[in-house]
Amino acid sequence: MVTREVLEYVFSQHDDAGLIVILPRMLQNIGDSFSLHIAEALDILLEAKIEVSPQPLSDWVTSLSIDNRSLPRYLYARYLVRQGAYRDAIELFDTLLESLPKVDPFLLLHLVRLLVRTQQFDRAAQSLRLAFSLVPPYSFMVRSEALLKKILNSGEWQPRNTIRLALLGSSTTSFLAPVLQAACFRDGIHAILHEGGFANFRQDILDPSSALYTFNPQAVILLPNHRDLALPPLSKAGTAVQIAQDLRSLWDILQRRNPCHLIQVGYDVPFYSSWGGLEVTQPGGRARIFNSVNALLSENLPPSVSFCSITKVEVRLGDKFHSEPGWYSSKQYPSLEALPALADHLTANLRAAFGYTSKVLVLDLDNTLWGGVIGEDGLSGIVLGPPSAEGECYLDLQRYVKEIKERGVLLAVCSKNNPHDAELPFREHDSMILQRDDFVLFIANWQDKASNIKEMATRLSLGLDSFVFLDDNPLERAWVRSRLPDVIVPECGSKPWEMLAALDRGMYFEAIVLTAEDAERHKSYQLNLVRQELETSAATVEEFLSGLEMVAQHGSIDSTTLARTTQLINKTNQFNLTSRRYSEEQVRSKAESLDWWARWFRLKDKFGDHGLIGVMLVNKNGGSWYIDTWLMSCRVLGRYMEQYMLATLLHDAHKEGISDVFGDYIPTGKNSLVQNMFVHLGFQPDGEPNRFVFHVTDAAIPACEFIRAADV
Repeated sequence: MVTREVLEYVFSQHDDAGLIVILPRMLQNIGDSFSLHIAEALDILLEAKIEVSPQPLSDWVTSLSIDNRSLPRYLYARYLVRQGAYRDAIELFDTLLESLPKVDPFLLLHLVRLLVRTQQFDRAAQSLRLAFSLVPPYSFMVRSEALLKKILNSGEWQPRNTIRLALLGSSTTSFLAPVLQAACFRDGIHAILHEGGFANFRQDILDPSSALYTFNPQAVILLPNHRDLALPPLSKAGTAVQIAQDLRSLWDILQRRNPCHLIQVGYDVPFYSSWGGLEVTQPGGRARIFNSVNALLSENLPPSVSFCSITKVEVRLGDKFHSEPGWYSSKQYPSLEALPALADHLTANLRAAFGYTSKVLVLDLDNTLWGGVIGEDGLSGIVLGPPSAEGECYLDLQRYVKEIKERGVLLAVCSKNNPHDAELPFREHDSMILQRDDFVLFIANWQDKASNIKEMATRLSLGLDSFVFLDDNPLERAWVRSRLPDVIVPECGSKPWEMLAALDRGMYFEAIVLTAEDAERHKSYQLNLVRQELETSAATVEEFLSGLEMVAQHGSIDSTTLARTTQLINKTNQFNLTSRRYSEEQVRSKAESLDWWARWFRLKDKFGDHGLIGVMLVNKNGGSWYIDTWLMSCRVLGRYMEQYMLATLLHDAHKEGISDVFGDYIPTGKNSLVQNMFVHLGFQPDGEPNRFVFHVTDAAIPACEFIRAADV
């Protein structure tokens, strides 16, 4: 094996002319696979040696085959950087990354650095987000921190949302903060961070004049650890209940003073246990107390609180979760190595709270849901189930996918296959867990997969950022990433356990509540596809709409509809006039206020119930009302539901003697669909850009002839 020490010795024993002769031979012995530490060792040639002519380096690239040998290309790209030939180096890094079987985050970091130097900030953001998605270590986060700041400061990256996020803990948080910001950036969120005082989270919450409340966070992370409580090996009865009640009282105080979403991190269990197994088996045992506290904190959660279990991070990291030197020297908890995994769990909670959870899992078939190629190997030749160990893991992957479908994730197939071959295992293989009916869309053809996924997004009326694409083939993954950068493409190996691990580790479908609409989502989308077929066959739009027999219902937002309402507010992008995002606590506060008109809307037709599909939040201001939030699920586009929603609002405004209803259209990258909606519905421009007014006393309230109100 060629090691750094070997290379250093070779460099010390040869002049430049000798190196040009011997290094190609050494490189030939390394093989095709890319090894970061060897590549860094080769950097010695560039860092420690005097100028080397580019011609011999070019000869290396040619003689060792640029398509198959990663190290010479890497070396030459680094040389080009030293020469200031940044754009040539970018091209070479692009070629290098395309040739690798698995994307390397450190190589991407080199590319990002060059893109920032050449002020290609949008592409730099795309590449750095990809690098952050590859589960890089803490050291990578440190090396990328300055680049991330430059990208954010450039103003060229457009986030999904900007969130004021407060990080409160009982230990050092300064190392977690940049990692957390990087994880948010990866997920399309610009996190403006506030760190509380060291080990001061109780005082920060209890003091109404603290910097926490001046910051006015939209989300707060509360990170305790077991050392806060200094529990003895055996505690008295009621200890766990008291600890949980104390924390819950802090939640209440925070929410009263500053409505926001709170992420409560659970307690870890002490790594060392002087009483051994007794700390688990005894009623007051230390480990048992912490587990009880976590159970009490995570049950019956208020709508504005989510619970982030630290246990999964501990299990994944093992001994690396704790660092005694880190704790005793700087009160660092958990270890630096554990921070990226912790940040992943925190941002998964944040995504779920603000409605950015992914909605659709698109799956390849061959060598993804089973081993082998069904079109070549036939039904008896594919690997699925026992006695094959690999076949059993394919079943576990299918079982995992089936389970996320049952809680509301839509499944789709995108396979390069003949349709008959692709469906054969679903029809006839006894071991299949997933069935054909589990997929809302099933596309098997020979078109490129990016085009097929784009068609899926159109048919489902969903944004591409709602999709996750799982495929064993690195070329297919790279193709979809290059054509559809909004689609999440987990980087994984070709084995089923690697794909399962990547899917679980990404937490793309994390949820903090389970609504009735979630359980019925698959059926709802299937029925919507049936409606699309009916629309295509109808002679006129009027005939189609009349034939649907639509019935609408609306009501005030309360505890039974709060979760679903907030979910819609935070995940609806296309039919959304202002795209304002609110936590459950903020929605609840508005719904309970006499200064707001807050309503939900449902729609049914002869095929089934669409569920809760619309929300309006209207601020009452004297003789005028102002539409703060108006959104609707894309599943009911073209059904004239927006007319029904507006008519409901205007009727209530008229009853209260309101003269004018104002509304803004705030353009985003995704809501151009509704840019002319106010004018279309009878509003007038009000002088300010994108502000409109409806004169209630002068204009006729628009009717909706295709939808009738439900009988109350």
